[in-house]
Amino acid sequence: MEGMNMQEQKAILIELGEDYIEMQKNEMEKWFEHILTAQTALEVMLAKAVPAIREPHIREAIEKIQESQQHHAESADNLFRFIGRTADDRKDRILGTVIGKVEEALLSFQDFLAGAKGSWQSLHHLLLLNQQAMGAFAVGEQLGLSVGSREVADACFLIVHDKTMHQLLLQEYMLEMAPISILYKEQV
Repeated sequence: MEGMNMQEQKAILIELGEDYIEMQKNEMEKWFEHILTAQTALEVMLAKAVPAIREPHIREAIEKIQESQQHHAESADNLFRFIGRTADDRKDRILGTVIGKVEEALLSFQDFLAGAKGSWQSLHHLLLLNQQAMGAFAVGEQLGLSVGSREVADACFLIVHDKTMHQLLLQEYMLEMAPISILYKEQV
């Protein structure tokens, strides 16, 4: 290969059958439903958390994160269009809401046992739910790369970037406010 000049290299094309391509799209569609479910769970928790946060700078930052979620949800819906499918929005909203409530109850119980109080728990929950949504979009990006769909890969990449920035902010605020909640039992 080293001695080969660029004109001598030949591309190898592999034709995949329609059945195989449809099978891949079916699997991607299932994952995209998971993305919407994770995104919905995060949105539900954000809507609940923002009013509970008292510290103005943290509240403002969380509100900005909340504002960006509309774009993330629209991007998640577009993933289906890229593969010629449509999302089951009703199912995704119901499932995302239910999963969000179950996770919230579990995390609240865990935080209660650990001695955490008040709105700090919301920051902790947001950190974990954002991580789930970020991971779901990151897998979506890899699926797009695997099947050669630049639209899917690019859309997911941008959301993963946003959610990574959000994750760093959420982590910073959660860690900053943990002692107030755990040691002093005060609201954040």
